[in-house]
Amino acid sequence: MSISSRDLVAKKMAQLIRAGATLTSYTCPVCGTPLLRLKTGEYYCANCDRPVVIVRSDAEEKEVMIRYGLMDIRDTLYERLVMINNELKETKDIDRINELVRSMVLILEAYDKITQIINQGSPKTEMTKAKEK
Repeated sequence: MSISSRDLVAKKMAQLIRAGATLTSYTCPVCGTPLLRLKTGEYYCANCDRPVVIVRSDAEEKEVMIRYGLMDIRDTLYERLVMINNELKETKDIDRINELVRSMVLILEAYDKITQIINQGSPKTEMTKAKEK
């Protein structure tokens, strides 16, 4: 006997409510499931299994999307640092080492600047525009 996915979502929502979450009037823009507000203040879709950012205007949505774009760029910079570090471990040529270190410094400076911009008041959840019932 298998439990339907709808029953699983309802069960997950009930568990979160017992843990202190509250049901809201917002629905997930992806699947239409009612959103829960967790004790942390985050909005959460139990069906999609992800946090949702509530935005109330197009300007706010644009700001959040820019911030998440910067977070994506920051993640890419980190991935490049890891790649450079792996190459640096294997390289014996001093000129190549110098080139790699210069690249790392530039990437770290960009990473730091982007992190400063993001931390100027960013939400810490995945951006999705929710609909109110």
